[in-house]
Amino acid sequence: MEGSKTRFPFWEITKINVRHNALFPILISIIICVVTPIMTGMENLDTSSEAAMPLEMFISLVGVTMLIPVFQPEQNVEINDLVSSKYFSAVKVYIVRILYSIALTALFVGLSALYMSMRNCEISALLVLGTIADAVFLGSLGILASAVCNNTVIGYMLPLLYYTVNIGVGSKLGNFYLFSMSVENYGPKVWLFITGITFITLAIGCQKLRRLNM
Repeated sequence: MEGSKTRFPFWEITKINVRHNALFPILISIIICVVTPIMTGMENLDTSSEAAMPLEMFISLVGVTMLIPVFQPEQNVEINDLVSSKYFSAVKVYIVRILYSIALTALFVGLSALYMSMRNCEISALLVLGTIADAVFLGSLGILASAVCNNTVIGYMLPLLYYTVNIGVGSKLGNFYLFSMSVENYGPKVWLFITGITFITLAIGCQKLRRLNM
């Protein structure tokens, strides 16, 4: 019995959370990936800058759908009390959710890139990694907003607002320009990914402080 309490049930928590919390985000992500080729055309893009456009502008939005609901279950008082009653830290549950959400985001990006490659598009590993960086950054904005405000709806509003600003302002955002691969600039993706991980860490810290003060 004591041994079972020292082992963190990673896979059990992953399966339960995917079944109860991630199915709707997965469905929305699938819809984004299916609709994007219809809206933009994802075939015969023979330069990296052309191939980057649908990935950066549309497929990266799966980061919003997959990552932002990470803290949503605990915004329900009954679920929050249930999680608090467990012997393991709620922070570990958050980390599990974030890990599988990032993994699924990367999977959707990879499958979209594979589809484009099969449709005679110029696809590279840098395009895939850059799109994942965009997705993580956009999702992290929402996670942080959701943690600070304790409201998932606000979490969706911030990344969508930032996305709109990128369309209007463009490359003036420098290292935080979401669509930089379309102008053959890959450097900002490093900044976006590092900032995204930082925001996610801050969000977890914010959630932990809220739970300590409850």
